[in-house]
Amino acid sequence: MNGFIPLQVSDEFKGKYFELFYELSKEAFEAAKRDSGAGRFMTKKQCCEFIGISFGHLQKLEKFGLPVIELEGKVLVDREDVIKFMSKYKKVENHN
Repeated sequence: MNGFIPLQVSDEFKGKYFELFYELSKEAFEAAKRDSGAGRFMTKKQCCEFIGISFGHLQKLEKFGLPVIELEGKVLVDREDVIKFMSKYKKVENHN
């Protein structure tokens, strides 16, 4: 026996099951993100790790206009600002 039991369920049940599974997955993902320290504001080191670049390259991006937050001697970078900034430089290839 292969451990498979055929079961017929209504489309409504399938939809409700999918919604429940989706919500549970979403909550688990958000909890994992929160627990991993992946908050909205990052140190420069965290920002480098997030983008996958060196500290020197991050300094170049600041010169190109990447916004940083300076607060009582602490420098932070907003994750949303990084995504917006990087998106401005995204190139789409044309395959004519």
